Amino acid sequence: MVDDAAVSSALARAKAGDADAYGVVVEAYQARLRAFLAGYVPRAEWVEDLAQQAFVSAYQGLRNFEVGTDFYAWLRAIAYNHLRAELERANRRRRLERDYLLEVTAGELARRLEAGAERDEERIGALRECVGLLSGTARELVRRYYGEGLSLGALGAALGRTPESLKVSLFKIRARLRKCVEEKLRGSPAPTAP
Repeated sequence: MVDDAAVSSALARAKAGDADAYGVVVEAYQARLRAFLAGYVPRAEWVEDLAQQAFVSAYQGLRNFEVGTDFYAWLRAIAYNHLRAELERANRRRRLERDYLLEVTAGELARRLEAGAERDEERIGALRECVGLLSGTARELVRRYYGEGLSLGALGAALGRTPESLKVSLFKIRARLRKCVEEKLRGSPAPTAP
């Protein structure tokens, strides 16, 4: 239970420069703030860090806080801003990781193609043949995604499908194409409809 008078007194002392008084404020609100954050964070280990960041930011900004107003509402807003910033950083990291993986994959593909330069024409010919053997829907999906460079979202909207279902379809199509190309390069007859 928060003793409002004790917390207000501690806030006034902390605002005047008494760092120890701020401990009373932290103790009064830490469980409530952690509970608030736990309802929003995607990872439990973020709760402690975000709560700590919020309390530090609130302490650093005490000169802007008017004692007697709702400190917890102010603290919660600070915590929410830290949470939003952390989610944006996490999303940015995921995008960078995805882009990096795409680059690495593209780089690896480029190295493989360079290593087998003498068979490039044969591979490309086999791939074209295999793409030609795809069903009309699969061939259209490959053409629009790889040829036109449409995103899964745009392609999904155009075809009335979810990006996730298109991702699965493209994965299966790539596997069939890979198998077809390998069989053609080995000289085995490829199936007529990969």
